[in-house]
Amino acid sequence: MDDPTDQELYDELLASLAAEGARASAGPDRSTILIHHGWEPGGNGPPERFDPPFELHVDPPALGRHLRGIAADAQEAMGGSSPVRAALSLFLVHLRETVETRPGRRHLFLGHGGVDAR
Repeated sequence: MDDPTDQELYDELLASLAAEGARASAGPDRSTILIHHGWEPGGNGPPERFDPPFELHVDPPALGRHLRGIAADAQEAMGGSSPVRAALSLFLVHLRETVETRPGRRHLFLGHGGVDAR
């Protein structure tokens, strides 16, 4: 399996957010991802609307570096045949956890342990 490009990983992150029920869009010049609505809350009503949206400060090259940097550990934790896709899955877990546990902190950044909020 070919290693996805940084741009493909960025697009896959947006598609994965949508698949999980979150509404997100690429920000201007693709240097951020804006998260407008939260994840589906398990059938307990509509997802939370974020106003202003969360702003994940990441561009395709930074995302690619981050995911490749955690790929080996992610594959051990998440399984699967592709280390970089396991890293994307783990990153999604960290992103969701940060959004759900850090109310009021709307700026999100790649961090050593996943996602940092400020």
